Amino acid sequence: MSTQKLVRNLSAAGKELAKNNRNATRNAAMAFKGAALTEARKDSGGDMVLSNFGKNGAKLNVGFDLEGSGATAKATVRPRPMGPWKVLEYGAKPHPIVPGLTRRQGRAAALFQMMAGGGVVDAGQLAGAARGNRNNRGGSRRRKRATFLAAKGYGGKQGDGFMYANHPGTKAKRTWTRSEQRGADDAIKDYRTAQAKALGKVFGG
Repeated sequence: MSTQKLVRNLSAAGKELAKNNRNATRNAAMAFKGAALTEARKDSGGDMVLSNFGKNGAKLNVGFDLEGSGATAKATVRPRPMGPWKVLEYGAKPHPIVPGLTRRQGRAAALFQMMAGGGVVDAGQLAGAARGNRNNRGGSRRRKRATFLAAKGYGGKQGDGFMYANHPGTKAKRTWTRSEQRGADDAIKDYRTAQAKALGKVFGG
C-alpha cells in the first residue's frame, strides 16, 4: 500500500468511526442494559418484579437516553423506576407499614401507638389530611370508607386488628453496582465490535 493510499484510508477511517459512533454507542448502551436486567432478574426471583414494593409490586426495567450525533453521540443508562432499584442496591431498614400513609407518617403513627398503648386511628383521614402527601388526591375517598383500625399494641399485624404491620427490611444486594461492573465490560466489547465493522468498510476492500 502506497503512502498516499494509507493517508487516504486513515482519513476515511476517522470519518467512518465518527459517522458510526452513534450506532456503536447505542449498541454499547443496549449491552449495558442487558447486563443490568440479568442482575435484576437474579435478585428479583426471576420475574423482574418486587412483589412487596407498593400496592401491586414494581416491575424492574432499565432505559437509556441517546443524545448527540457523530463523534459527540453519548448514552446515559438509568434504572427504572428508581425506587425499587434503590431498595435492591442499598436495602431497606425495618419500618412500619400503615395503610394510606407515607413511610414517615407511618413511623409517627407507630410511635404514637406505642406511647399511647391503644386507641382507634382513622388511617384514611390521616392520609387525606396530611399536608404535602401525594395520596391527598384520594383522601376524600378514603375518608368515606371510614377506615378505622384498632391500635392494640406495638408490633402487631394488620390481620389481628392492629393499625400497622412491621416490615422486616431487606439487605442490600448491590444489584446496580454489579450491573455497572458487568455492563461496562459488555458495553466496551459491543462498542469495539461495531467500530471494527466500520473500519472493515475502509480497509476491507
